[in-house]
Amino acid sequence: MSEFAAELRTLIDDLVSAEGGTAGDVDPLRLWERLRELGLHRVGLPEERGGSGGSLDDLVVVVEALASRGVGVPIVETSVADWVVGHAQPLDDRLTTVVLLDTSTAPTDRGPGLPVVPWGRHAQRLVLCAPGRPAQAVDMAGAVVEPGENLAGEPRDVVTLTGATPAELAGAPSYDAVRQRLGLLWSAAVVGAAQGAYRLTKAYVAERRQFGAPLLEIPAVASGVAQMRVGLAQAETALALAREAVAAEGETPADVNVSESAVATARIMTAAAATDIARLAHQLHGAMGVTHEYPLHHCTRRLWAWRDSVAAERQWAEELGRQAAAAGEHGVWTRLTATAY
Repeated sequence: MSEFAAELRTLIDDLVSAEGGTAGDVDPLRLWERLRELGLHRVGLPEERGGSGGSLDDLVVVVEALASRGVGVPIVETSVADWVVGHAQPLDDRLTTVVLLDTSTAPTDRGPGLPVVPWGRHAQRLVLCAPGRPAQAVDMAGAVVEPGENLAGEPRDVVTLTGATPAELAGAPSYDAVRQRLGLLWSAAVVGAAQGAYRLTKAYVAERRQFGAPLLEIPAVASGVAQMRVGLAQAETALALAREAVAAEGETPADVNVSESAVATARIMTAAAATDIARLAHQLHGAMGVTHEYPLHHCTRRLWAWRDSVAAERQWAEELGRQAAAAGEHGVWTRLTATAY
């Protein structure tokens, strides 16, 4: 974990508190501008490329801390987009988002269009990544944007490019590397939102009283809280292992792709935790959990929206199965019994 984790979490808490304290009171765009002013959206990128310095560990902490407060800002999408662009050219102040394409065919003007673009209406530049092709950047000026949103109410827009010509980003990371980084950061976001839901639920059942005692003293309630904590611990562990594997990439034998399998495992575990924790949180809150004014839904809606970001849980599981089959018996056993990356 980052040596600056405590300081970064305190900074995020202070920023959110200064903007209203709870997710429902925070203007995400105003908070985003504050994050950009402080350079937090480019943590983990080298200063010589226009980044803010620090490591990927630091960025994971920032993503997790923001999610734990139930706020949604384009930290994952823009940080990955800037990471891609920064390999090819110096970064500028344009807000850039990233889209993964399913095929190697680049989108054409007025063609089939793009998949849903996160925060497309606010972006000035778009990074396109497709299998088997170099990453491309395209200016969003003149693009036709049809607004949409995900379950958390965050912008997920349909964008049609009109006249802009994508430019190849020489030296940019591969499609698989971009997908892996997105998978890791979305795992961190889900863990953060799960931490927020767990924290709210535990406080609620400890303070709410029935029959003269806190709800937490009811065995069924205590069992539900314990299940939430177990799921959260599993997700946190999977995230930590994935983070370590990505950081150590290149130091492992070529025939054991540890980082890919670790990220796939993290996405599977965080998706499963998201489902269970959101369900238990609402069950343990009872009627209070579904009110608009109570902050729980800011965490649980993001758990539902983010659990399948990049790819669905089933797809990650299928990929992990293919990796295991390709590694063979020896490779799988080596991976399962490894004590360090």
